[in-house]
Amino acid sequence: MRYLIWVLVILCATVAIGSATVIDNVIEEAKVVGFYKGNTDVLILTNLGYSSGSEVYINEFVEKSGVSFNKNLVFVHNPHYSRVWFAFFNKTTGDCLYIEIDNGRIVKKAVENIKAERLMSNPKEWDKKMKSKVFGGHEFSIITIANLWAKNAPYEFLKCAEFHNHICPGLTSGYMIVKYLERELPLKRGEYYIILAVPPWCKDDCFQVLLDSTVGKRRMYVKAVDKESLKIGNIAGIYIAWNKSIGKGRAVVLAFNWDKACKMAGINRSDFKKFKTYHWWVARLKMNLFFMDYLDKPEIFVSKVKEFEIDSKTLNEFEKAGVNPYEALGLTKPKSEVKAPFPFEAVLIGLGVAYVLKRRLAKP
Repeated sequence: MRYLIWVLVILCATVAIGSATVIDNVIEEAKVVGFYKGNTDVLILTNLGYSSGSEVYINEFVEKSGVSFNKNLVFVHNPHYSRVWFAFFNKTTGDCLYIEIDNGRIVKKAVENIKAERLMSNPKEWDKKMKSKVFGGHEFSIITIANLWAKNAPYEFLKCAEFHNHICPGLTSGYMIVKYLERELPLKRGEYYIILAVPPWCKDDCFQVLLDSTVGKRRMYVKAVDKESLKIGNIAGIYIAWNKSIGKGRAVVLAFNWDKACKMAGINRSDFKKFKTYHWWVARLKMNLFFMDYLDKPEIFVSKVKEFEIDSKTLNEFEKAGVNPYEALGLTKPKSEVKAPFPFEAVLIGLGVAYVLKRRLAKP
């Protein structure tokens, strides 16, 4: 009889284990960083909803984890061909569990402490882990979003981070520009924003999320520009409060003072481009944290370069490819003052021709 009871117990346990889903396993693993159902002190980052086929997990995960959409759940934008992944970050301890799923099972798992202070105090150690892709290549996304969430980043800012898939100073500059526009160029009845992202940078993803000024709706036009030709450095685009019914709008050219921001934050601007070392991500993480105290003070870094009225004809011209709108606005230098770029291609061609001639002349 006792033997029969043990057999039944083993069989029941086997059935229970067999019926556990991969989401059950993920939530069970998350206990290692102090997560339990409904615990809003732990942030959950995931690409659920973006990764192809991940929709089957969404309802189950939300129900079983008890997460709050506006408190501790961030859906990180990824390509649809990405594997499903989760990151559980405890803001008290700084511990973070990363889990990857493939074909309905956990295929990668890692636990690291990613508190910003710890990472920046020993950047070489974390840099090695970033290069080894300890979090499946999502290291920068996770450390930036998690640490700013822990500093109470606004919910609407986190929505921008979801779309951009990480937080960087460029994205934050866009958030500040939106706040500046709402004060300095507020919309009137019947108006919406049209943005000429000239030059483009990460800021533009904020406009698409917060202002609905998307490329697809023809409310954003993205064009590169020769920065050396501009009279004013750090120009951040042209912003138009447009009234379609009357074919007119009010516009401003804005600038973002990166030199001032870097000086105040104690960062060398050149560090942002040092991608072979840890400096690139340390500089971004440090400035991310610095900017948190200025999200509601955009005027410290954002300034108005020019203000003007605009009509349909001018707007249509500014939107065209190959047209530099700053020329018409008188914001470019005379061509005589613009340094011509070094003709690398011409030099290479010249060297090649010289080499061929030398070989031919050397033949008897």
